[in-house]
Amino acid sequence: MLRQILQIGLAIASLSATSVYAQNAESSGDNAERARQMFARADQDKDGTLSLSEWKAIGRREEGFKFIDADKNGKVTPAEIRAAVAAYRQSR
Repeated sequence: MLRQILQIGLAIASLSATSVYAQNAESSGDNAERARQMFARADQDKDGTLSLSEWKAIGRREEGFKFIDADKNGKVTPAEIRAAVAAYRQSR
């Protein structure tokens, strides 16, 4: 489950990649674009966040949502995903 959380987290974390990061390599730009597309498809109501129902609709588990939703407002933002991924990386 943690692996699934990290896979979507890593993809969505790329959403906020700076232009410098995106220009480092063509593949970085491709990854950022794929992440944007993944998030856009998942964000059915286009509010810039993922609700639990949107999260589940892309095959993710509620436990992952609860882990990432740091402020417990029922929405997962790209910033929360980035923070969860960063915390995981630091714990390794």
